[in-house]
Amino acid sequence: MNETIYAIELLHQGKYDSWEFSSEQARDTFYEKTKNHFDGREIANKETADDKEIVQLSATNLNKELGSGEGRPVPYEWYEAAAFEDMHAFIVEQYKAK
Repeated sequence: MNETIYAIELLHQGKYDSWEFSSEQARDTFYEKTKNHFDGREIANKETADDKEIVQLSATNLNKELGSGEGRPVPYEWYEAAAFEDMHAFIVEQYKAK
């Protein structure tokens, strides 16, 4: 059986959390909702950003059989480090309500 896990991941200074979705469309909708909620808090220049100052929000596909992504680019966005707690709380609250 070729099963794919659709997830959103939040990473910051070794802190990691992820949330799974039943479909790619449901995951993408939630990802866009989160991005829109934190609009304006993105890191503008990814080239010069310090790793300690980044929160990464990403949408991933994990194929259980292959153990990796399905060969498509992983959408991600970087945010200011100060946004981590707010982002985490928002995602947890919205995920429970879905």
